[in-house]
Amino acid sequence: MHDPPPVNETARDNDETLRDNEAWLRDLAAPAPQRAAAIADLRRYLLRVVLVYLLHRRTELARLSFEDVRQLAEDWAQLATLKVLDEMGGFRGDSRFTTWAYRIAINVASADLRRRRWTERSLDEPLPGGSGEDEDRLIAEPRETGPGPEDLLNRAAAWDVIRLAVAEDLTERQRQVLTRVVLDGQPPEAVAAALGTNRNNVYKLLHDARSGLRRAIERRGWRPDDVMASFAGSE
Repeated sequence: MHDPPPVNETARDNDETLRDNEAWLRDLAAPAPQRAAAIADLRRYLLRVVLVYLLHRRTELARLSFEDVRQLAEDWAQLATLKVLDEMGGFRGDSRFTTWAYRIAINVASADLRRRRWTERSLDEPLPGGSGEDEDRLIAEPRETGPGPEDLLNRAAAWDVIRLAVAEDLTERQRQVLTRVVLDGQPPEAVAAALGTNRNNVYKLLHDARSGLRRAIERRGWRPDDVMASFAGSE
């Protein structure tokens, strides 16, 4: 069985996987200390966002030490948090609040990275392709050959939700069947023999596990279809 992508914190410790849009807006507008706790959760989430973004830009930041990169991520996360709080009135609810906040964080990070490219470029260094080249070619973000940072972050968060739901909301028997059939790819007949039961019972346990997992995911503020979409094209 393949291990899920590693993350720094589990869903149990990250309220961004538990709050829905209404809860985010309520908590971020609540009196202290509730508002302070929500802001801390938001900043922690945005720090993860910019760290993933920096991971995909590591070749551009090779000259920086680990501590410099970490401080850069902290600065961007703080700026993004302030910007999210300042622009909350413009959130229309067309997407998840965390997706909206994610885009703000990426905009903050990419804008600052472009600024750094310009300020650190030598005045004597020729522009790529000659002086007539389109300026957009110079400041455009590099093309990604694999999943983008939002995809990776979504997959990590989705794995957190799934692992927590499997651990807390399924029976031991349901976990065994789900793991063997879905994750390990074992045929139902082999699973039935290993667990000392019959194929029909394996199918029932698998059906109940999937139904329970969907309900558990929904209770944690996710739509099951969104979780599955996080892994689309991940092979």
